[in-house]
Amino acid sequence: MTRFLLVSLTIGCFLSASDADVQAYLDAHNSVRAQHGAVDLAWNNTLAAAAQEWANGCVFVHSGGKLGPYGENLAAGSPVSSLPIPAAIQDWANEVSQYDPNNPMFSHLTQMVWKATTQLGCAVQTCPDLFSGLPPAAFYVCEYFPAGNVIGEFAQNVQL
Repeated sequence: MTRFLLVSLTIGCFLSASDADVQAYLDAHNSVRAQHGAVDLAWNNTLAAAAQEWANGCVFVHSGGKLGPYGENLAAGSPVSSLPIPAAIQDWANEVSQYDPNNPMFSHLTQMVWKATTQLGCAVQTCPDLFSGLPPAAFYVCEYFPAGNVIGEFAQNVQL
């Protein structure tokens, strides 16, 4: 099993997440947020559509604001079965030990627990050639609004 994280387009096919997947994304995020004093996120279909648009491109790089003024987390795992939704989100949450409130740096975790963020939309795509020489990968994209990881605002938004 190989997992990759990136401390972070195809127009057309939008595959909406199933109700079970939406609940899995929300449950995984909100359980981490509850541990850090942040309110639950709500699902946003506009964010999910943007996430799916980026995931469909199967390029493991951040969108760099091309989708809108959103925060963004990416994860990928190969083979696809190695990274279900809860595991992808947990990989981001596991960055907790790397956070230093005296020297705050942005991360997947800080975006997840950012108190001012209230909305979430995520998507996954199976990408056959995301990583050269490896089996097809599950490529996850989550978009957050309002965006977190704002320099100068960590103290009031990240409670670790």
